[in-house]
Amino acid sequence: MKKILFSIALIFIAVGAFAQAKNSTKISEGTIIYTVEWKVPEQMQALAANLPNELKVYFKGDSSSLKTESAMYKSTNILNFKQKYERLLLDIPMLGKKLSVIFSPADQDRIQANMPQLSTKAGSETKTIAGYNALKYEVTEKKSNQNSEAWFTKDADITPNSLSRFFDKSLGFPLEFTSYMNGLSLKAIVKEIQSGPVPAGSFTASKDFEEITLDQLMQMQGGR
Repeated sequence: MKKILFSIALIFIAVGAFAQAKNSTKISEGTIIYTVEWKVPEQMQALAANLPNELKVYFKGDSSSLKTESAMYKSTNILNFKQKYERLLLDIPMLGKKLSVIFSPADQDRIQANMPQLSTKAGSETKTIAGYNALKYEVTEKKSNQNSEAWFTKDADITPNSLSRFFDKSLGFPLEFTSYMNGLSLKAIVKEIQSGPVPAGSFTASKDFEEITLDQLMQMQGGR
């Protein structure tokens, strides 16, 4: 149980570089609501019903904060690509743990090897998602040879987050796509993008979180 909880919480950890999007409207601060469909290994099927079907992202400037909440745990993935800053907050009541991990450059280098390797091919089909025009792409994840589709818009320029980070930003902002990490994947669709102020403290941790290293977190998960 403990290993599965940590594995799910770690799905969004990765590092990446993105090109700058052009000819789009910059939304500098706001909230994204995603509907998600989890694809989990057979041994984790018992927990699938407890996973959230909606995820919330706050973004402001170069920072984003992905909130994941379920009956078992809460996690927050905080990113700032410009400053190469990444932080994971875990709140796991059943274990009595509130943990914070700030990833060092060395940690990010280690995580790099786990990133999906995506190739994309533009199609001609279009549709509207959450009020934005989107173009369809065929996507192949090279490590697992999994195929999927993704829909990108160039109508909006939005800071990448832990779900959208895997895609080259020159394609636009992904509105419907599959995200891969640590043997898990999920299909995400943007339900709503709200422009406006985000809650104070969205990109920081309160004092009741225990600071630990990535190595310590992996040991709790049962890894090395």
